[in-house]
Amino acid sequence: MTQTVLGWSAFFVSTFVAPVEWLKNTLLFHPSPIVNVTPAVYGLVYEDVRFGGEKGLLLHGWYIPGPGDVIFIWFHGNGGNIQNRLEHVHLMHTHVGGSHILFDYQGYGLSHGRPSIPGIMSDGRAVIRLVQERGWSKGKRLVFFGESLGCAVAIALAVDPALEARPERLILEAPFYSLHAMGQSVLPPLAFLVKDDLNSARLIPQLTVPLLVIHGVQDRLVPFQQGRDLYDLAPSPKQFYPIPDGEHVGLYRVAGQRYFQTIHNFVADEPSPGATE
Repeated sequence: MTQTVLGWSAFFVSTFVAPVEWLKNTLLFHPSPIVNVTPAVYGLVYEDVRFGGEKGLLLHGWYIPGPGDVIFIWFHGNGGNIQNRLEHVHLMHTHVGGSHILFDYQGYGLSHGRPSIPGIMSDGRAVIRLVQERGWSKGKRLVFFGESLGCAVAIALAVDPALEARPERLILEAPFYSLHAMGQSVLPPLAFLVKDDLNSARLIPQLTVPLLVIHGVQDRLVPFQQGRDLYDLAPSPKQFYPIPDGEHVGLYRVAGQRYFQTIHNFVADEPSPGATE
């Protein structure tokens, strides 16, 4: 009888669970393997790093040292790879300062493997370990910067009690309320597939560090209201920075210097004219 039950369990997993996971990953992740530029194209000094996995070669990233006592870990969104964020990072480096670590999840850019929801969480833990082991965060204020999908990763890691290196600030740009809420917005018939995945709304009330949420009012991918509703669940201290003409990407281009000043003030504990409580 036990063997029969185990046999049916294995059949269920192979027949139903694996295709569901494949479908979720196919719908959620849109990586590009092409990396044909580096931070050097913007005149930035950088270190090319490999880390994670059993042999420490699973993931790829760039460490860009900079002035000041802040280091940003970037958790990017579900499309492209780190080269698509270089202009943004370059302008942050110029106008806000600090050091920056960019990395690609499994299957993105030069990182090996295939992306998955458990995988991006594991990748996030790996980059935090790297920053700690290399001593890059020593004497610096650690800031997690999440972008879209990366916001869910940054939130989950920021409230993870098992992590030794916790952020002192959290910045979320175009965050979604939960993956299920996004599914209901984008593809309602399949929303049930991600009911229990990346539920930022459930986790953000546990946050213990200052929060800055940035969202474009005209965002047609992640509805502006999702970012606002997620913000409302977070404990203080917190700031919300709406960008009236902003869409889902390129908010720094739309808002210009005010965008960078708001972030500079937030990480420096100064009043931010572009943000509200």
